[in-house]
Amino acid sequence: MSETSDQQQHDNAGTAVIVIVAGVGLLTTGDIFAKIVTEDMTPFNYVLLRSIFAFVPVLIALQITRTWRLLKTQRLGGQVARGLAMAMAYTCYLQSIQTLPIADATAIIFSSPFLVALFSRWFLGEKVPLIRWIAIVLGFTGALVIVQPGTEAFRPAALWGIGGAAAAAVTALLARRLGSTEPAPVTSFYTTIAFLLTGLIPVTLIPGHWGPVSDLHFLMIAGGGLIAGTAHFLIILAYRKGQASLVAPFEYSSLPIAVVLGYVVFGDIPTTAVWTGIALIIIAGALLARRA
Repeated sequence: MSETSDQQQHDNAGTAVIVIVAGVGLLTTGDIFAKIVTEDMTPFNYVLLRSIFAFVPVLIALQITRTWRLLKTQRLGGQVARGLAMAMAYTCYLQSIQTLPIADATAIIFSSPFLVALFSRWFLGEKVPLIRWIAIVLGFTGALVIVQPGTEAFRPAALWGIGGAAAAAVTALLARRLGSTEPAPVTSFYTTIAFLLTGLIPVTLIPGHWGPVSDLHFLMIAGGGLIAGTAHFLIILAYRKGQASLVAPFEYSSLPIAVVLGYVVFGDIPTTAVWTGIALIIIAGALLARRA
């Protein structure tokens, strides 16, 4: 490999790390808005309104990259299925943060990579080596330490987080089947469509999901949408720029970001159990990614 190729690969890796940290940092910031707003409206209502604003950065990305013609995808079913699974994961997450601190809910959601590793054996026919089984056990142990089932510290809202993790795992499995052949703006477009439908259908068909929105909440929803559209594009782009084994561990940077923002905005201080669980999940996630 030439020196130029080595330098280009190094530059792409550095860019991928910066982009993934920016993407997950933006998503976590948007979660702060979501937690505040969903105190007065249902998660489906929030997802619907947020999705409308999320189209703005997605459409800008399509224009900048000149990828409009690629929206006529040959894998529409896969794109829609992946987007709906991601939207359901986020809706479950919204349900969980109405009661749980941001850091706790975020850590529980991060048990999804261990579900992916576990289910890939049956759904994708992948071999699961011993080191990966160790990572799976560590990751689930971390999640259990945070959730604390069967104790007085257990909160039912954690079950929403577990449901979100399962839906996120389905998203990842579908993404593997879909492949990485389509540009990031195109995948972002279909993901945003799926989020829109996930909010629109319940709000339209089920009474009680639609209500008045204050000016402050409207601004937060608009900000959340712009942030979400930008963040999803950045995350997808990061995996196009760098190898998954390099990029994936940096998604865990959202955990310390969630801890800091949760403390600054809501005064949440993680318990010793939560800190222990987060540490186990990060170690297991890094181990899992490095062996991917």
